[in-house]
Amino acid sequence: MKFLLSVSILILGSFFNQLFAQITGKGCNLGNSVATQFLGTATYNGDSNQSIRVYSSNSATLVPKISGNGYAGYRCGYINVYPEGDRYVAASNSSVHYKAANEITAHYSGRCAIASSFSANYVSSSGVEEANEEVDYIYNDPAYYADADPNYPCNSAPSNLPIDQNIILFMLLPLGLFGFWKVRQQL
Repeated sequence: MKFLLSVSILILGSFFNQLFAQITGKGCNLGNSVATQFLGTATYNGDSNQSIRVYSSNSATLVPKISGNGYAGYRCGYINVYPEGDRYVAASNSSVHYKAANEITAHYSGRCAIASSFSANYVSSSGVEEANEEVDYIYNDPAYYADADPNYPCNSAPSNLPIDQNIILFMLLPLGLFGFWKVRQQL
């Protein structure tokens, strides 16, 4: 009986995994996006007294940031930073209120930069990237799904989480093998 209860909890939990698909981490705030893949800490322009945290400039690891300015609600897959407001819904000829969102949860002093690959010495090429700051972020937060922008609904799984998307397979395979073993023992 305990075994069946455990299996039931695991299987039911796998169907609700999308509720817990929010993503958190530390990244380099680039203004319109946040670089999320940390490469390492390097010296800055060869000066061993200065260090800089380097993040990947690969577009697959840059999460776009929505900052309001007429924006019409929460957008999954983006880091949302905007004040509360109202959006017009043409179908009902009414305004719908949405809550403020701030998915940049902390700011850190010090510089960060982006590069295509890591080197122990970061050499500044433009002088702009040194002004970036490290931040803690969160996105795909289910608390905001009710305020989702109608053009970007939050009902699909994030594409960059293959384990979340296939959690049922990862759970059922070991359970199936365990069940096969138990049946073979009883025969």
